[in-house]
Amino acid sequence: MNPTRLARLRQHIETFRLQFAQDGTNTLSAALTPQAMEHIVRAAYPAGWRERIYGPLTTLKLFVGQALSSDGACLDAVGRRLSESVSLGEAVCSLNTGPYCKARVRLPLAIPRGMLEELGGRLESLTLSPWRWRARSVKLFDATTVSMPDTPSNQQAYPQNHEQQPGLGFPLARIGALMGLASGAVLGYEVAACQGKDTGEQTLFRTLYRHIQPGDIVLADALHCTWWTIAMLHASGADIVMPPHARRAADFRRGTRLGKRDHLVEWPRPKKPAWMDAETYEKLPEHLRVREVETGGRLLVTTLLDAESVRPQAVSALYAAR
Repeated sequence: MNPTRLARLRQHIETFRLQFAQDGTNTLSAALTPQAMEHIVRAAYPAGWRERIYGPLTTLKLFVGQALSSDGACLDAVGRRLSESVSLGEAVCSLNTGPYCKARVRLPLAIPRGMLEELGGRLESLTLSPWRWRARSVKLFDATTVSMPDTPSNQQAYPQNHEQQPGLGFPLARIGALMGLASGAVLGYEVAACQGKDTGEQTLFRTLYRHIQPGDIVLADALHCTWWTIAMLHASGADIVMPPHARRAADFRRGTRLGKRDHLVEWPRPKKPAWMDAETYEKLPEHLRVREVETGGRLLVTTLLDAESVRPQAVSALYAAR
């Protein structure tokens, strides 16, 4: 990127950050550094972009403001851009919403996604030690489905439920997100259709493993309490707390007894799943040692194996925080 374009980019970044410093949401401008924003935008536009009334950061700034406003109308966003242009002595833009809507379509998803991940990671790293669980970061995964506008492009990418008659339902998307328990920040997310290959919650979860660091504790529901999830997260240095899958029953007569309804057991490695390559499979242990504990009517599986330092009530309270 030539020096002139780089100077313009930095000016746009400063304008973007100033908006959130002036409207009472200074946390965004404080946590999202100019250097991080510059890296994200330059990665999305290595050769720069054509200078327009609605450049990438201008469009994103208006889009965020539109989403947060009580009105939520495109005309309101365009009106704010016109007011800004007049105050800065720039060429006055039209109140036609068409160019703004087209600019939103052009905006690379990598920019808002990159800023979300940078901001989420930053907020999570800034959480105070007393907010964490024994000074450890706790991250939780969950997923949901959302209905979308019934357009041909949405129907193609996110088909409606197969139980609904054609033309009578809305396209459905599945959204999975990894969040920081202490900060409340979204650290990463993935979106997929609600049917078809590689669209399930477990697949979405695996794509978010990159946001999990050694020493983290991961909370998720019973769907994710599989041998593969536990083994891969534990191999990365993270611990887990999850309810067992419905098809896995706990037998407290077996394993190493730690206390009442509390024991260590070993789960043998299953056959290689189709989605895993042979090299990764061979690196995983032949047996996985986990702790099964039941307290207060809740049965949980965890890799927090030290029963002296982590009592059953502590495991249950940690999961309840989810």
